[in-house]
Amino acid sequence: MLGEQNDISKVGLEREFAVALVCMPFYLAMRPAIQIGLLHSIVEKAGFHVDSYHLNLHLAAKISPEVYDALCSHRGHLTGEWLFSVAAFGEDACSSDESFFEAFPGEIEWLKKIGKDVPFISELRHNVIPQYIEECLSLVDWGRYQVVGFSSTFQQNAACLAMARRIKDAYPTIKIIFGGANLEDEMGLELVRAFPFVDYAVVGEGDITFPKLLARLANEESPNNLQGVVTNTENGVAFLGQSEPIHNLDMLPTPNYEEYFERAHKLGLRNEAGYTWAIPFESSRGCWWGQKHHCTFCGLNGLGMGFRAKSSPRVINELSELARKHRINFFEATDNILDVKYIKELFSEIYEKKTDYTFFYEVKSNLTREQISMLHRGGVRWVQPGIESLSTHVLRLMRKGCTMLQNVLTLKWCRYYRIRVSWNLLWGFPGETKEDYSRELDALKLLSHLEPPGGCSRIWVERFSPYFSKRDEFPVEDLRPESSYSYVYPSHVALDKIAYFFDYTMGETLPEDEHLSTKEWVKIWRKRWSSDSPDSLNYRRTSDCLFIDDNRGSERRGSHVFYGPLALIYEFCSGAIRTVPQVSAHLENSPEQYSYPENQIQEALEEFCRLGLMLNEDGKFLSLAIPTNPNW
Repeated sequence: MLGEQNDISKVGLEREFAVALVCMPFYLAMRPAIQIGLLHSIVEKAGFHVDSYHLNLHLAAKISPEVYDALCSHRGHLTGEWLFSVAAFGEDACSSDESFFEAFPGEIEWLKKIGKDVPFISELRHNVIPQYIEECLSLVDWGRYQVVGFSSTFQQNAACLAMARRIKDAYPTIKIIFGGANLEDEMGLELVRAFPFVDYAVVGEGDITFPKLLARLANEESPNNLQGVVTNTENGVAFLGQSEPIHNLDMLPTPNYEEYFERAHKLGLRNEAGYTWAIPFESSRGCWWGQKHHCTFCGLNGLGMGFRAKSSPRVINELSELARKHRINFFEATDNILDVKYIKELFSEIYEKKTDYTFFYEVKSNLTREQISMLHRGGVRWVQPGIESLSTHVLRLMRKGCTMLQNVLTLKWCRYYRIRVSWNLLWGFPGETKEDYSRELDALKLLSHLEPPGGCSRIWVERFSPYFSKRDEFPVEDLRPESSYSYVYPSHVALDKIAYFFDYTMGETLPEDEHLSTKEWVKIWRKRWSSDSPDSLNYRRTSDCLFIDDNRGSERRGSHVFYGPLALIYEFCSGAIRTVPQVSAHLENSPEQYSYPENQIQEALEEFCRLGLMLNEDGKFLSLAIPTNPNW
């Protein structure tokens, strides 16, 4: 047995015991699954024979990587789950394709965008995918394993259930174990109850619990009293509660991705043009902001909000090992939020050693210019900063802990340092007003030189979000599983217990047509951004003046020239958000020692705003133009 809760060590086995770990669609094909890679290393370290199978790659090769990854990334209704429902549930599945598309006509429009139609998707659901499952069954000698484990996140449930059912039918003595985010809390209990061919589910983090469960099974001991494990018994499901999280992440081994890259190479996927091959890695878990102020609509961390991070030396060693093994230097952090200490520790060391790593990270949007600069020097080329609004009042309703100007500053300096930004505009928060979105739209129309949002929509209600778990604190009513769940699962499944996304009625919010102008502007903005000559707003500095070149569409085109103190004021408000007293002090401390009354400074700042060159809020100002000088 394992010793201490956070001890990942070799277990004593009384007989040889082989484990298979499986990744099913719809997990992205362009990168390995960190859940599978990490568990592979953990199980191997514990002394078991383990093999991994990224079977999702076979479907990507069958229907083309482009179509496959479009299905993976699609976040409309549960189209991915619905596609596997016939293979998973047979006669219990809703067989009518017409009823699905009648209920969700937007899915037809989405299919057109990826160059496909309803006949294609019907053929995929009824013939291609069931055939794919049979091929996966014959691809591996499953009979040589005592356990087959499935990791399920987002739209992987139905595919995992389809494969698990076929393996169990063919090899009844194999133990089927499910784990992953889709099994958190009561979702895991319901899945095991509803599908008896699933023997166990690991609920919560599996780093410690999964090898403990394997040890019990290998030594023919009952796991019924093992915390974190749902057991399917003759008397129903048995469960003692969520597994305890691991606290010392430095103890985790480096994920093993060798099988993924071998399989991708054999299937010809590594030769696909346009694929950006990335290596997932984990430097932290949980959310340090969410520990203090849980964003009202976020359910990503489930019950594992507690923030833990690896030490910087540990991360450096892991990156080096992964890059050496796979000859890839682009890394995608799976972290929900960047540990701020990494800016001075991790990325400064990468910069000083001139290591050519590049990164994707999720960050908080209250970063300073200096911090964004260090991220760039340390190799960060893509961020998701959690920008969901450019209204400070709405951001407060979200509990985001940032302001409109902070969000704009992040967009601005990421643009300067050529860091890609993934962000969205959301609405539907109780307490929002027309004025919030009117002011937001005014600001958005000044930002067409910056990267546009990827989308804009009303919020989803997710399990584990405060809107779900603390609904008595909000005017949320008629909470029910998102409607497409009923087209995926058989009638005997309790959808309210297995669903992650929920439909709802939210009081104190604006109707959808209040956001039509914002949606239209975002379309225009995105079209301009992707054109051969995207909008720009730059400034050039000379010894005594500042030129601002404005090319933000036909409505804003021309140049401005500012001399002396006005040039100093504008540039001082470029690097950070400033107040009138701060500007006054800056002028007085300049070599020219300008002494300007604060009311004149206020007038100058307001004139910059009137020209659309600056934004202000509550007496704070931020210049919008980006320096032309690459050494700012």
